Amino acid sequence: ALPIFYVLFFAKPVYTSTAKIMSSSSGGGMSQAAGLAAQFGIAMPTGQSEPKWVYPEIIKSRTLTRTVLKHKFDTNEFGKDQTLLRLLTYKNEEPAVGEDTLIINGMAAFIGLVNVSEDIKSSIVTVSIDASEPKLAADIATALIDELDIHQKQFNTKQAAKKTNFY
Repeated sequence: ALPIFYVLFFAKPVYTSTAKIMSSSSGGGMSQAAGLAAQFGIAMPTGQSEPKWVYPEIIKSRTLTRTVLKHKFDTNEFGKDQTLLRLLTYKNEEPAVGEDTLIINGMAAFIGLVNVSEDIKSSIVTVSIDASEPKLAADIATALIDELDIHQKQFNTKQAAKKTNFY
């Protein structure tokens, strides 16, 4: 009876937003077709020669995490235009530590909110974000996907520039 009482009256709800990403790191139509086929249990050789993106490591990397922490979000509890860093660390209080410590604590807190899994057959990566409000969970997931997209485009541009220099 005590655990039920605790859950009903003291535990805060946690909302989860989930996004699915189809890896595009193996370059184009054939790999996407193979990924789609794998969803239906059909194995197709892809002949991958390009490096495979390691989404779990990239999503939880310091570079991507630090960027997402700068994004601003609207919340019912803390108001509008609050950085994720603030929401995850000092909330409505004044920070008791320096910015470097806040960023380290914020990155650790963010990584704790993110769950990443990958289906090797289909190359589909599932990213789940937990938050105290449903819209906040969805907004953080969207910001993370947007930053991941920007990161991948920059990477692809650099790779294309490297290939161009060799011809």
